[in-house]
Amino acid sequence: MSLVFVPVTPQLLADWAGGAAMRPGLPGIAATDELCEAFGVTDAEEAERVALLVASVAGLTAHGVRLVAVVSATAEPRAGGDPDFGEVSLPATSYHSVSAIFADEPRAAVAAAAAVAGLPLAEAWEHPAVTALLSDVDLLWHGAGEWEALTAG
Repeated sequence: MSLVFVPVTPQLLADWAGGAAMRPGLPGIAATDELCEAFGVTDAEEAERVALLVASVAGLTAHGVRLVAVVSATAEPRAGGDPDFGEVSLPATSYHSVSAIFADEPRAAVAAAAAVAGLPLAEAWEHPAVTALLSDVDLLWHGAGEWEALTAG
């Protein structure tokens, strides 16, 4: 088992926390050997930080928000995913495997989300709006039990 960083929407997070089992194949990002090599990291903690940031950008491109659930799971390489970005697929999993949630302050990533909506992850990662967001705005840590505050509104 390892940590998998799963970009989610507020609705998906609410459904999951409310008891819905996540379907198998949910996309996530893990600190894989390929990600570590691509980003030149050797420290496990730094690799997880990079995986979190990559997942946050994946969330921007797919959902328009940086909302990332941290899950303990055994993931598989994602078919068609970019191994350099640690793209994996989760097995079916319950919310009990979520240990933390990371999110932006409200409206912190609106401009970056608009700039990269629908772009491939590798292209979004290099976008100037994302580069600025990653250097200027930290994701905030929340416990798994704080999901309601992150899904309201």
